[in-house]
Amino acid sequence: MPVQALRTSVAAAALIGLPFAAQAAGMPQFDLTKFPTQIFWLVVCFAVLYFLMAKAVLPKIGKTIESREHKIQADLDAAQKANDAARAAGVEQDKALAEARGQASGLIREASEAAAAQTSAKLHEVSDRLGAEIVAAEKRIGEQRTQTLAGLGTMSTEIATAVLGKLVGSSDPAQVARAVDEAAKAGKP
Repeated sequence: MPVQALRTSVAAAALIGLPFAAQAAGMPQFDLTKFPTQIFWLVVCFAVLYFLMAKAVLPKIGKTIESREHKIQADLDAAQKANDAARAAGVEQDKALAEARGQASGLIREASEAAAAQTSAKLHEVSDRLGAEIVAAEKRIGEQRTQTLAGLGTMSTEIATAVLGKLVGSSDPAQVARAVDEAAKAGKP
């Protein structure tokens, strides 16, 4: 037999013979005559510990777990309500923003129309004033033209009389005036 097998068999024999050796040494756990009392006290101790756990410790643990579940559920409900309130506030804010944009658009449109009307009125006023000034200027120009043309006829007669006087020696101013008038009438369309 190998050494390893020998060691294993010695260890097994020692373990099998341990209760008998323990009985001889005075260990009561292994004394078969004392097993019923040990089992009785085992059951009594287990029952007492079970009763203590069932009546004192476990209800407190259950209450703690239940209160934590209620607290977590209450927190979740509060968070859901806050979320719903935030969404409702966001919707209200969006509505208010859209309404404000509409009002601003209307005010801008009204201001633009008022500015356009005011500008149009000013343009009409300036146009009317300029039209009146143009009519007055044309009237003045017509009067000055008439005066200038009248002065030209007189000047033409004087120049023609002076030129004829130098060329011919003498001239009849009335006859020169008629000739200038006829020449002016012939030049007009």
